[in-house]
Amino acid sequence: MSADDRDLAVRAARGDAEAFAKLVRAHSSLVYRVALRISGAEHAQDASQEVWIRVWRNIRKFRGESAFSTWLYKITVNTCLTDRRKEARRRERELDDEMPFLPEPSGGEADPEAAALSGERRAEIEAALEHIRTEHRAALVLRHMEGLSYAEIAEVLDVPDGTAKGWVSRGRVAMLVVLSDGAGGAGGNSSEESGEGGER
Repeated sequence: MSADDRDLAVRAARGDAEAFAKLVRAHSSLVYRVALRISGAEHAQDASQEVWIRVWRNIRKFRGESAFSTWLYKITVNTCLTDRRKEARRRERELDDEMPFLPEPSGGEADPEAAALSGERRAEIEAALEHIRTEHRAALVLRHMEGLSYAEIAEVLDVPDGTAKGWVSRGRVAMLVVLSDGAGGAGGNSSEESGEGGER
C-alpha cells in the first residue's frame, strides 16, 4: 500500500472527511470500473455509491495488513455480488419461469482476453459478462481486466487459491461460449447463468 493511501486511510478512520474525499478521488475509477463489469451499466453508478458508503462506515476496521486497493476491491466485489443476488431473486419473482433476454453477439472471435482489449468489442464483452455466473464473473474481471494475481483474487473473494483459479477458468470458458454462440445465444441462457439461480 502506498504511503499516501495509508496516511489517508488512517486520517479517514479518525473522521477526516477531506482525507476520505481524497481516497474517493484516487480510487473512484477502480470502483466504477469493477462495478460496471460485475453489475452492468444500469446498476454501476448506484453500486459505486453503495461501495463508498460501506467504505466510510468500515474504514475504522481497515488495519493496513493488505493494500488499501485490495481491501477496496473486496468491498466493491462483495457489494456488487450482493446486489446482483438481490436483483436475481427479484427477477425470479417477477418473471417466474421466463428466460431473460440474451443479446446476440455481433462478432465471431472467441478469445475473451483479446476481446477485452478491443474497443470495438467492449460492449459485447460487457453484455457477455451479464450471462456468466456471478462468482465466476467477479473472478474473471479481477484476473483478466484488473490484472490481479490468483492470490489477490482469493483474498478479495475470501476463497482458497484453488477456488479462485477454478472460478477464473470457468468464467473464461463461459465467456467463450457466450461470445461464440451466435444465434443460439439469443433464445436461451448459458449454463452458467441458469445454474446461478439454482443455488440461491
